[in-house]
Amino acid sequence: MADVTRKELKKQIKDKAFSNIYLLYGQEKMYVKADTQLLVTKLMGKEPPEFNYHSFKRDISIDEIAVAVQVVPFLSEYNCVKVSDLDFNDMVKADFEKFMAVLENIPDTTVLIITMPTLEQNPKSLGANFTKVLKLVQKLGTVCVMNQESDISLARQIVKWADSRGIKIEQADAYKIQEYVGFDLNAIKNELDKLCNYVGDDGYITTEQVEFLTTKRLEANIFNLTDAIISGNGTKAFEILDVLFYQKEEPTDIVNVISLAYIDFYRVRVAVECGIPMKEIAKDFGYGKREFVLNKAVSKIKKVSTTALRESLDEIVSVSAKLRSVSANRRILTETLVAKLLMLSAKGE
Repeated sequence: MADVTRKELKKQIKDKAFSNIYLLYGQEKMYVKADTQLLVTKLMGKEPPEFNYHSFKRDISIDEIAVAVQVVPFLSEYNCVKVSDLDFNDMVKADFEKFMAVLENIPDTTVLIITMPTLEQNPKSLGANFTKVLKLVQKLGTVCVMNQESDISLARQIVKWADSRGIKIEQADAYKIQEYVGFDLNAIKNELDKLCNYVGDDGYITTEQVEFLTTKRLEANIFNLTDAIISGNGTKAFEILDVLFYQKEEPTDIVNVISLAYIDFYRVRVAVECGIPMKEIAKDFGYGKREFVLNKAVSKIKKVSTTALRESLDEIVSVSAKLRSVSANRRILTETLVAKLLMLSAKGE
């Protein structure tokens, strides 16, 4: 066994081709929870028997886990042990070594599920102990990493979720929900449920309803603000800014996100002028799933000069410094910045 995709994991569960050890983790906690439950249900049924099912959370002694994995199944094919959110990197050396020994001595009749439904792992730095467990499970069992999906995959998933409730939504509007909410599946599902409940059975979710009802992240609102600025729409820009202040967003946070958008704009402009593909820029600067931001920026900045973009960044840096001053009127500084950026956006090539 080794690493498998979610699709492969589901097939393995469906076919009852179980491994003795599973490690389920990743950024998308909703998938981790769902697939852990699917695995437990397939092994133990909807109501797991007390004798053959043992569930442990992070604050548990390794000795208890060691005893549980050695239990002989009673009137069942398998003994199932689920260990949730065990922080290997926080273990003392003796406990970690004991746990590794448990992994190396799992009986054929036991399925040990190591799952991380809430414990966060940095995908770029899993930690020494976690990495050791990962490599051992790759050798002895099955590992499934459940990371966040691309914006396109999520849009398709949103359409499927709505369809399962007898409700229709265009993929463009599903994409808009993802753009507003982010990549957190739990948050997306909550927003979709709200929209579905609003339109009722056999309804149709419209663009206007998505705009009106979806709770937008700070970043989404501010990127809408920068879109209005870069297109020269002053009325819309100040309307969005008023909403942000009404929501009690901090001016420093607003300016910080504006700066990120303008850095995107400037990188795209330089890339276009130098003939560098957006994929290369996305890779060099670690955009990952946010590559779509660069592609969108290409058309947004066509009418704004390179000089104006440089001057805009200078203004943003200046205001950022002033916002750190205790005596500064932060709202006025932010409004003044938006006004200056609007004037600069009007500068043609």
